[in-house]
Order: sequence, then C-alpha cells, then structure tokens
Amino acid sequence: MSTVPTAPRMVGRDRELGALLDAVASGRAGEPSTVLVRGEAGIGKTRLVTDLVDRSREMPGTVVASGSCVDLGPIGAPFTSVRRLLHELVEALGLEAVAAAAGSPRVRATLARLIPELDEGEEPPPASGADYVAEAIERVLENLSVEQHLLLVLEDLHWADDATRALLRTLAGTLRASRLTLVLTYRPEDVGRGHPLREVLADLERRRGVSMIDLHRLTREQVASQLRELQGKEPGAAVVASVLRRSEGVPFFVEELAGGDGDDAAGTLRDIVLARYDRLPGAARAVARLMSVAGERIDDALLREAWDGEEARRLEGLRQCLDAGALTADEAGFAFHHALLREAVYQDLLPSERTEAHRRLARIEQDRVDAGDTARAAAASHHWLAAQDVDRAFAAIVTALDEARAAYAVVSAARLGEQLLDLWDRVDSPAARLGMSALELRCQVAEDLYDAGESVSAMRAVDEALAVAPATGAAIERARLHATAMALTAEHVGRSGVPAHLEEIERLLGDRTDAAALPLRVGALAARAVRSDSPRGAVLADDCVALARTAGSPETLSMALCKRAVVNRKRSRYEDAIADLRAALTMDAGAVLWGRCATANLVDVLNQMGRYDEAVAAGLATLDEAIEAGLERRIGAPILANVAEALVNAGRTDEAMPHLRRARALLAGDSPRWGDFLVEIEATALLWDGRIDEASEVIEGPGVPPAVEDDAEAAFNRAAILVEAETARAMESPPVAARAHAASALGRASALSTEEARAEPDAAARLLVAASRAIAVARSARLDPDDSLVASAHEVAAALPRHPAMAAWARTADALVAEAPAETWGDIARAADGNAPVRLVLEARLWEALALRREGRRADAREAFDALARHPDAGRAPLVLRWAERETAGTALQTAGPSLTAREGEVLALLAAGLTNPEIGDRLVISRKTVSVHVSAILAKLGAANRTEAAAYYAGLDRTPASA
Repeated sequence: MSTVPTAPRMVGRDRELGALLDAVASGRAGEPSTVLVRGEAGIGKTRLVTDLVDRSREMPGTVVASGSCVDLGPIGAPFTSVRRLLHELVEALGLEAVAAAAGSPRVRATLARLIPELDEGEEPPPASGADYVAEAIERVLENLSVEQHLLLVLEDLHWADDATRALLRTLAGTLRASRLTLVLTYRPEDVGRGHPLREVLADLERRRGVSMIDLHRLTREQVASQLRELQGKEPGAAVVASVLRRSEGVPFFVEELAGGDGDDAAGTLRDIVLARYDRLPGAARAVARLMSVAGERIDDALLREAWDGEEARRLEGLRQCLDAGALTADEAGFAFHHALLREAVYQDLLPSERTEAHRRLARIEQDRVDAGDTARAAAASHHWLAAQDVDRAFAAIVTALDEARAAYAVVSAARLGEQLLDLWDRVDSPAARLGMSALELRCQVAEDLYDAGESVSAMRAVDEALAVAPATGAAIERARLHATAMALTAEHVGRSGVPAHLEEIERLLGDRTDAAALPLRVGALAARAVRSDSPRGAVLADDCVALARTAGSPETLSMALCKRAVVNRKRSRYEDAIADLRAALTMDAGAVLWGRCATANLVDVLNQMGRYDEAVAAGLATLDEAIEAGLERRIGAPILANVAEALVNAGRTDEAMPHLRRARALLAGDSPRWGDFLVEIEATALLWDGRIDEASEVIEGPGVPPAVEDDAEAAFNRAAILVEAETARAMESPPVAARAHAASALGRASALSTEEARAEPDAAARLLVAASRAIAVARSARLDPDDSLVASAHEVAAALPRHPAMAAWARTADALVAEAPAETWGDIARAADGNAPVRLVLEARLWEALALRREGRRADAREAFDALARHPDAGRAPLVLRWAERETAGTALQTAGPSLTAREGEVLALLAAGLTNPEIGDRLVISRKTVSVHVSAILAKLGAANRTEAAAYYAGLDRTPASA
C-alpha cells in the first residue's frame, strides 16, 4: 500500500508567512493585530498557520492557543472552538493564572460556563445578554497579555457557530490587549450570499488593525518545487505539466497526485481526493466512513462507542489510516488529514449508510446529554436531524437552547429557536414540550436577536411573528413584539415609526395590572411621556412612575425614573432629573437593571448643567463598577460616551479622546443614534482644538452616514459644527475668501429658521450660537445676513429656558447678533463660567476684548487680550486662542478689513470701476509698472485670485459700509 508524502518544507508561501511573522513581531512589541487568512479548500491555510504556530512556540514569552471550528450544521454548539482555545490557554499558563486574569467573581462565574474548572460556586450573571462572555474573554486576554504575548489561532470560520462569530466580531473591534495576535482562517467559496459570516467579515475588514492574506494557487515553478520536495527528485517537465493541469495549482491536490499509483491521477478532482481513501484496506475504509459522519474531528471514546464491529478491527483500521496519512491524531482525538477528504468520503456513502451512522452517533450523544453533559445537545440534534428523527431532534434542540442561554450565547439561542419553529408542525405537542407557545417562542427569538445587536434579523423576526399572530387574544405576546419593534424603530429608523407600535401596545393592554402586562405598560407610558410636549409629558412621566411603583419590580421602577429624568432634562428641571437618577441608582441589585444605566443619564444631565468635573467623576466611578461586573460593553459604553462629551466641554480633549475611541469600539454597529453622538463629540473636539478641516471630514467626509431621521438635536448639532467650521475659516482667511466662507456659514445656519428649531429650542442651543456667530462674522465681512435668520436667532434665544446652563447660550447669541458692548460680554463670561463649555467662556472673553477695541478703549483691549492669553483655561480651546493671537497681530477679519495704503485704496476703486492698468496709470499719473505693483499687493492683501474677485470685494464695501 502506498502512502502520500507530505512536503517537509512549505512551497510558495514565503511572503505570506513573512506577513504573519511580522504580525507576531508587532504583537510581541505591543501592537495588537488581527490577520484574516483566506483561501479555497486545499490551498494550504492549515499548513501555513501550523508553520507559524511551530515557529512561535519557540519564541520566548509567546503563548500559543488554537481552536478549529467544526461542521455541526447551520447552528452548532456555541463557542465550540473557543472552548478549546481557552482550555489550551489553561494548559499553557495554569488555571490559577487564568482565574487571576479574570479578576472579579462575576467574570470568573461567566467564564466557568466555558471552563468548568473555574467554577467556585459564584452566582453567575442572569442568562440574558450577549455581552457577558465577550467581556469576560476580553478581560482575561487583556490581563494575560500584560505578562506574555498571546498568539491565538481560530481555523475554519466558515463553520463557526453563531456565538463564536458574534464573539469575534466584538473582540476584533474592542480588544485592548497590548501584546496579542489573532489569526483567523476561512474558505471564501463557502461564504456565499446569505452566509452569516459575510457580515462579520465585512465588519472586520473595515476595522483598523485587521489585515488580510489571500492564498493563491501555485505557479508552474512552485508546483515543480513542491513535487521535488515530495518525491526527493527532480520531476520531469511532462510530469510537472500533468500535475499542474490536474491539480490546478492547489497544493493539496499536488500532494495527492504526487503520492498516487498510476491510475489514481485519472478522473475528477474528487476522484483524486478519494484515491487516498480507495487505497486504504477494508478496516481503514470502515473507520473513515464512520468518521466522515461524525465530523472532521472525533474523540476516541465516541469513535469506539459508535463502532459496531470488533475493537481489534477498529484499532487496525485506525493504524492503517494513520500510516496512510488519511488521519492525524492528537490528544483531543482523530481528525482527517484534510477536510476535503472527509467531505469526499461522506458524499461517497450510500444514503442508508449515512442515515444509520448518524442514528448511532445521535444515540451516543443523546446518552451523554441525558447523563448531564448538556453541551453535547447541539451535536445530538444535528445527528438526529440527519437521521430524520424529527421528534428526538426537537427534544435535543430544546436542551441545546437552554444550554445556549446558560452560556450567554443569545444569537445561538435565537437560531435554535428558529429551528424549533421550523420543526413545530412536524412533532406532537411542541408547546407542552417546550413550555411555551409558538408565538411566545417567536417573541423570545426576536428579543434575543435584538439583545445581540442583530437588528435586521430581529425586525424580520418581529414582522414574521406579527404576520402569524392571531387577530384576537395573545395580547401579551403581541405587545412584546410591538415593544421590540418600537425599540428597533427608534434606534435604527427614526421616531416617526414609533407611534404605530406604541398605540398597539396601549390598545392591547388597556388597563391591565397583572405582572406580565405592567412592565410593558410602564414602558409604553414612558415612551409616550418622552415623546410628548411639556407640560403633558411631565404629567405622563409622573403617571409612569406611579404605575411602576405598583409593579413591585426594581427594574421597572428604575426604568420609569430614568425616563422621567429625560422628560425633566428636556424641561431644564435638572435638579429634579438628578434626584430621579440618584434614586434609580440605589435600586441596582447588580443585574442588568436600569439603575446602572441611570449613570449615563446622570453624566448627561451634569454635563448639560456645566458641572463637567462632577460628571466625569460620576461616570468613571460607575464605569469601574461596570467593568468589575463584566458589563463595560452594555453599561459602560454609553457612560464612556457621555464622559467623553463632558471632557470635551471642559476642554480636556487629550483625556477625552481615549474614552471616545473606546466608546466607539464598544458601540460600533449598536445604534446609529450613538454613532451620531460620537461623531459630534469627535468633531467638536477637533474643531475647537483648531483642526478645522479634520472636524469637517468627521461630519461630512466620505462614508459618514447621514444623521438619524427624526433626531432633531443630532441634526441641529451636525449643522452647528459645520457652521462653526465655516465661520472659523472666515475668521482666519483673507477678505475675499472670508466672504465666501461667511456666506457658506450663513447658508448652513438656515436650519435655525425651521419649525423644528422653534419647537425644540433647547435642542437647537448650539446651532443658535453658531448661527449668531456666523451673523456677526458675516457683517464684519461686509455681508448682510438674511433678516429671517436674525429673527429666528432672536426667537429661539427668547424661547430657551432661563436656567443658567441654557441662559449662557441665549445671552451669547443675543450679544453676537446685537454687537453687544464690552460690559455685556464681561457679564456673559462671568455667568457662563461653571455653567457652559469652556470654549464658550473663553470666546466671551475674546468678544469682550474686541468690543473694548471697537469702543476705542485700546489700553483696556490690550489688557483683555493679555488676560485671555494668561487665562488658566486658555489652552483648553486652542481655536479661540488662535483667533485672539491673530487679532493682536492685526491679521484677523475683525480688524476692520485689510490694511490697504491710501494709494492702494485709490487703485482698487479704479480697478473695480473696470479701468485697465494703463488707464489707472493715466488717471493717477503713475507708471504702468507702479500700477502693476499696487495691483499685486492688493490681490495679496485681499486674498483675491484675480481682478474680478478684488472688484467684487470692493463692490461689497461700497454696498455695505464697514461697522465701527
């Protein structure tokens, strides 16, 4: 019997191996990275990463752990490959080191679902939410990577279960481990349209720190080199040509052909793969057939139990398979030399043979499940389905669903629920066996998908459930579906779609006060309160809290208090909002309740009040608690975003940016509204740091999605930032360009003249000041702002609440439009200090200095400019400081225009009248050359590109006299 040799040296992969080794070197140096290795079946992905692993194991300070995804149907057991990877980490570093890296008891209890040895009897988190496992694994990897470099390899992602895919998507974007390299492999041909991995891969490829390695087929020279390595001799040209033609340059097929016996090389590529199997003796072929049904890998105990012949014959068959290179062995069991061989053998089985083997394996897996190893339930269901035993498959899936939820694999739980629905009409008494109706299961599936961030799938599940829901009855289930749809619509579509779902919930539940209905009614009433105008919103919010108190649920009451705080914040009743939020905080029992979520709202309210340091302190304190509890992603991310905003408003940009980046990573894809908010924070930080073009790019650069529909504040703030950017350019440009930028700023400020701005003046506060600043700068550029914009500024300012936090914005806007005296600006600066962003306080001091100079009080103006430069917070708004420096240097727009000489003024007037250089020379009795020199100087001082632009500027001066 011939055997198929394996090349001792990898051929044609030097560049790819070099790229992987570079990634490892970067990881060892403290730069984490993720590498996706993709290539068709047989192209050498496993060989490449095996060579990488072997080399890395020899590197001091590098710890290697790996796992392979296995084909267990469309769902599979959750975290199968991740479990093995974690167990390898435990074997390499010891259980104590992994437990110490987990840190808190809550995180250890979460990980114990994947590493049972970590179970110390601690109470695990509630079995809801997709973030617990990701957060726990992230914590362990981050802490372990402090002491050593980690190389983690996950192969065959095209077979990954839902839970593993969701985990990778999360970790690749948020993992902060400083010394970690993550290598992932997959077959692109197996990830076609509709495959669940496609969306994950697209997301990974967009992220920083993720690179791609494509493995291509071998060239003629590389095939010859591989044959030389395999056969130990120089291959003839005819042999190389034949092997290249037959293998198409795929290394695995080259290897099979190199070890073939004459006629083995004939037939299709499948025939080539099966040739190795056909050369096996009878016992070996029987082992291979059984293993092909079990999967790519099987442990010896399962193989022994599933074998229906003599043990001696099984062992003989195993040895023959190993000797022939058809199988490989390690401590975990046996695996096929290549997945292609397993697939070919499986497809070669007779249907009855395949069914019988699946039935045998299903019985064994089911026995293990019945004995308490519920992690095997997914495998049992896979084999029962393949054996066409729908009844037993349904029961196994029910167990697998419970196991998935216990392991916090909510995506897998949702898929298992969908599989149960597919089988629902094919089994007897499904509702009794599951303990819930089909509609209740549909509710659970939709809620699980929503909880896991699978918004598109969740909305589809809701629509399908509502389509089959009865027209009468099932009020709770239908209300649950509308509640999920309402949340999805508000976050991803726009608030305009919310009322329809809200009205259905109210109609379905009426005045019901039972335990099932109350939380849904409270949620609906809270949504109604937030959507309503004052004072009706305030009344509804009070009713919501009163109703929540009757529910007897801390979580329901916490939610109601948080929602009433939102209503009070909109009414600028900040102290009342804070009181509700602090009450909600006391109700957090350590689970995912609204109590901890209240901190994000508390930080937001404190930020609105100008109490930035207090907001930051409150946010970071609760953030530490959230991380300790394994909830940074779910609870900590919104807190981080609000903390970043408070730091930006305090002018502490350098401190804000790390929190902003972390919040963006944690919230990526979670909600477009949070995406809008983070974009606003980053653009604000960049703009007032003086990086104007970068700020504009963040707001309206390529790939930036539009603002979420119906989010007035987000739309106003985006407009405000763009107005601020154009105004800043106007203040720093020569006169001609300044006029263009000022005109653009006025155009963008027109959003203030909308009905929405008048209806929600507090949401438009920043746009109000930006528009008023644009009006002031436009006037300095000799432009007349539209009367309707000026009127809108007055109207919105007058409608703002009189609370000190809002009053600073209103007074600033009024002063800008009215060209207020210095005394007014001094009062505004003092009142804004501690109630408004630092940039607003410093800008008020700048306008005070400009007003002093305009009033002819030059000495006082110089002193005011000097005081601004020495202000303890001057460095916290570099853009304002830059404007001040330009003013004192006499180069800014507000110095009443360019400093033309008297003669240059005469030349400009004649130029604007249309005279040529000779005509100007004759009129002023100067030479043509002197005229040309004056014209060049005028163009340079005006920043004009040509005589036409200079004439247009002069025409503007004639039409609109300069202000004093």
